Amino acid sequence: MTDLPLLGTLHIGVGILLSLDVLLHKHRPVSAVLWLGILWVVPYFGAAAYLIFGMDRVRRGAAARQAARAVLERRARLHPTFEPFALDLSHEDPHPGHHIFRATDPAVRPFRVLRGNRVELLVDGDEFYPAVLSAIEGARSSIHLQTFIFARDRVGRMVRQLLIERARDGVEVRLLYDRFGSSFAHFARFFEPLREAGGMVYSISQANPLKGRFQINLRNHRKLALIDGRVGFLGGINFAEKNVSGYRNGAPDRDYQVRLEGPAVRDLQFQFLEDWHFASGTPPDDMLGHEYFPELPSVGDSLVQIVPGGPELLGRGLAEAFFAAIVAAKDSVTIVTPYFVPDESIIQGLQYAAQRGVGVRLVLPARSNHWFTGFAARALYEPLLGKGVRIFERRRPFMHAKAIVVDDVYAMLGSANLDYRSLYLNFELNIEVAGGSFLPRIVAQVDAEIAESDEVSPDAHQARPLPRKLAENLCFLFQPVL
Repeated sequence: MTDLPLLGTLHIGVGILLSLDVLLHKHRPVSAVLWLGILWVVPYFGAAAYLIFGMDRVRRGAAARQAARAVLERRARLHPTFEPFALDLSHEDPHPGHHIFRATDPAVRPFRVLRGNRVELLVDGDEFYPAVLSAIEGARSSIHLQTFIFARDRVGRMVRQLLIERARDGVEVRLLYDRFGSSFAHFARFFEPLREAGGMVYSISQANPLKGRFQINLRNHRKLALIDGRVGFLGGINFAEKNVSGYRNGAPDRDYQVRLEGPAVRDLQFQFLEDWHFASGTPPDDMLGHEYFPELPSVGDSLVQIVPGGPELLGRGLAEAFFAAIVAAKDSVTIVTPYFVPDESIIQGLQYAAQRGVGVRLVLPARSNHWFTGFAARALYEPLLGKGVRIFERRRPFMHAKAIVVDDVYAMLGSANLDYRSLYLNFELNIEVAGGSFLPRIVAQVDAEIAESDEVSPDAHQARPLPRKLAENLCFLFQPVL
């Protein structure tokens, strides 16, 4: 019998080894079958793709995060804002959002539902940038910033210059940026002037062979700002001029950010310091002083719970929180998202809610900035429309906002899209809110998005050309990597 050529034998050997890894670690059949097909159909290229994008190399980093979180959580229980403001979900409560928090809470622990917060919605960079820059200007002790994209444009230079000035004033400035999302700034050494002024700057990368990580498919997608441990900002807005009307002919990307005051700011600080430890190696015990965790009295009447997400060892909290909020709905669910390629459980949750009489609405961009993701999303329209889900496509400008509103009494928004990447791969940060003046504001904002949208007709969608259907279904096959 003729021996197989060396390259063929090597392909079979590598294919077998990596196939075993797929079978051991890919628990979703669609993901496992996709990777097995790539490994065997595309010699060598498939193996390289799996090693870079598919192999689970986050366990060492996740273990370090869990260790840091355990230290922070032990200290959190000693903090004066922990118990007095924590909502006891084991008992019924007259608050109208209680039933939804009760459903999502198991997925979100150790963070708790906290009373006494004031929450403000900021729409686009036109509202967010003036608010955060004013807070930075007024900082007395510490400025903590985390972002996915820090652009080298006019907005990026403006923010950098202000951080430099505050660092020179003696304010402690910490900046975290994702090395992939801010790659242009990273390779151009854009942050060196800030370091020279005394600011502390670290990049977060999941692709660092020296630290046992080499998976460029992961991103730290969180957007967070904390001033003196008292005021927090989080949401979906990066630091880039595309979010400003004056730089986009009056049509910036539509996006949401939240300004937060009250006891829940403490949990934002814990989340930032966990990421800071991961990036810088600073021991968690060195970051728990009173200067970062001041007394935080009640300042409002909103219930708030912080919702982190990421490929952690302890489960998939963010995806479970989305699912729980959907199935807990009694009257209505409205979802705003730029990318809609969720897993089967979210789809089934939406179908089930619509079938039992809940009004379910999806608000998606009419034209995505990533065409293949837009195509993949439309492959899901038919099974949703068939169950009574209403789908609205928002006209320009591009909608980058992410929010879910349930029964008009509860909202969750932040950095996470409803796609596989945000739910299972990226490190994300959302906030759940009920009560206070925030809910009428976010409900009105979502209604305004729908007023600028065109509803998708089931008949018109069904009548789209066959090549279009084939292209959409083909793109959806790559759902696990979108």
